[in-house]
Amino acid sequence: MSAYLGPVRTAIITFPFLALVLALPFLVVVYRRYGAFSWWRAVVIYSFVFYLLSAYFLIILPLPSRAAVAQFTGPKYNLEPFMALRYFVHTTVFVPTNPHTWLAALKQSAFIQPFFNVVLTIPFGFYLRYYFKRSVPQIILMSFVLSLFFELTQLSGLYGYYPRPYRLFDVDDLILNTTGGFLGGVFAPILMRALPSRDIIDAKSQARGARVTLARRFAAFIIDFFLFSGIIGVLIQILLHLLGLDQLPGFLGNYVLPLFFVFVLWPAFNQGQTLGKSLVRIKIVRTNGQPIGFWRLFLRESLLYGLALPSFMGLNYFFGEYFGAFHRTEINLAALGFFGLLSLLFLINFAWEIISRHHRFFYDAWTDTTQISTFQSQPKDPVARQDSANDDDIQKS
Repeated sequence: MSAYLGPVRTAIITFPFLALVLALPFLVVVYRRYGAFSWWRAVVIYSFVFYLLSAYFLIILPLPSRAAVAQFTGPKYNLEPFMALRYFVHTTVFVPTNPHTWLAALKQSAFIQPFFNVVLTIPFGFYLRYYFKRSVPQIILMSFVLSLFFELTQLSGLYGYYPRPYRLFDVDDLILNTTGGFLGGVFAPILMRALPSRDIIDAKSQARGARVTLARRFAAFIIDFFLFSGIIGVLIQILLHLLGLDQLPGFLGNYVLPLFFVFVLWPAFNQGQTLGKSLVRIKIVRTNGQPIGFWRLFLRESLLYGLALPSFMGLNYFFGEYFGAFHRTEINLAALGFFGLLSLLFLINFAWEIISRHHRFFYDAWTDTTQISTFQSQPKDPVARQDSANDDDIQKS
């Protein structure tokens, strides 16, 4: 049993890191498709990745030394089917006519190893049926392909790392793994009754995708302000150096120009979408739905990044000057009061809009702009689209 639990423990240790790398691109694609993030979908995807990691570790671990493998002289493959069944019959205490031998036979390795080969792919068949909505014939084929991948991994000596196979390529494993996938697909509907269906998950994601939440706006801000602006800032610094303009004020190349490019110039030519907003599928428009123009966009971003954000930065600076460095001059006190008042007004606006759930802050109100979702859910089939069109015609008439 430890030979099977050891790889699972290894998967548990490596899962938080490796699963993130493997699952994140898929989650991004799913988000782009459905317009919102679903925790249950993430659980399903993460658990599926964890299962695949565990299954893979089960077929490659434990890893012997290359020197030990080089001395192996046993067969590399078995192409004769049902050898495992014959081995079970001839090597165990199992006697069909004696029920007292049945339980003892189930504890012997001749049964445990084939049994685990079946169990190994039962979850695979379940996931294919539940989340990926594959038919039973497709599950059989895909389970066979997965098993073939496992067996070829062993036959190739872990893709050439070993001088020869360190595990036997066995046609019985192909049969048993495919059977396990088949069983998982056949019995999946029983467990699916207790779980939210894929259609329900998709419907909830589409409903959320039509709403512009603070989480989506904040994610876009993080991508634009810290990632995209940082990259653009470095490129601008390099360009200014090549042009011999190093004498320009540092805040111009580090703050003003990168933010102008990211939050004004880029969305002005990209239908009101920054890079971050494009990724989370939202955009800035006028409240009447018309595209936002350059000057309106410039004013909007100037209010946010040229007035609100510098007010908080000024408050922090003069607070440190007055109370930290003890530069208690009248100018510092006046500046502290000025930036403190502005910051308080902005905080009140932010807090009120969040509490009231309007999420339309002062810079949108003053420039007559809003943010909308670019996600458009579509009916799944032509019949549904035709029904929807007929309903629209009835309403118009």
